[in-house]
Amino acid sequence: MAFPLTIHLGYGQEKVETSDQKQRLGTRAVLPDGRVFYYAENSSAAITTGGQIVDGIAAVGAHDGDLATAALAAGSLTATTTTSLTVTLNQYKDGYLFINDNAAQGEVYRVKSNTAVASAAGCEITIDESDGIRTAFTTSTQFGLMYSPYKDVKIIDGNGTMTTGPLGVTTIPVTADYFCWVQTAGPAAVLSGAATFVIGDAVGISKADEDGTADLWDVSTDEDSRPIGTSMGVVSVDTEYGWVMLAIRD
Repeated sequence: MAFPLTIHLGYGQEKVETSDQKQRLGTRAVLPDGRVFYYAENSSAAITTGGQIVDGIAAVGAHDGDLATAALAAGSLTATTTTSLTVTLNQYKDGYLFINDNAAQGEVYRVKSNTAVASAAGCEITIDESDGIRTAFTTSTQFGLMYSPYKDVKIIDGNGTMTTGPLGVTTIPVTADYFCWVQTAGPAAVLSGAATFVIGDAVGISKADEDGTADLWDVSTDEDSRPIGTSMGVVSVDTEYGWVMLAIRD
């Protein structure tokens, strides 16, 4: 089945969570007013309110690059590791295989499925592209496996330590391990930290140990990040929710 470019939701459907997966992770959705959402899976920690900023799961150091592969002809749909590693069944479903060095370097493929291995070579990764790989792999090709950014999302740490960077804002409280939509663009209610913001201010992620919150973005101290949006229509109050035009992802 083709991966849908965009799903059109009715008002209220963005506030539905389910215990079983209804869309592929990373599916894009819009409401009639243009607000944008992406489909995500919550981590094992419940999220207690809407309006909190989330990021994703950290990459696995042993999987994120320099994995060796058997040679593959262009058009192949399955890559097989010759590096010993431990991977669970479909651990990287809806994620990505990217080639970090040598033949086919710089190319990215979406993962449809993977087999399980335990401290062994021979993990088979099936890509979700009907034409297969574009450039043949050689035994010198090195690749990495990355999760979907929207797998096991969690409230973003407020100490400046991120795993993926900001992915979106929750629309409702989310049950542990449930699937949901996170908002990435358009007007949204966002939890405010102590560094409050006024109309027109750039808004960024709090780095004052205020998990999941947004603060006034200050170029002098936040130069290693980027704003997630712009304050509009209301002056924020610490621990309350400000009105923000989100601009995380269109």
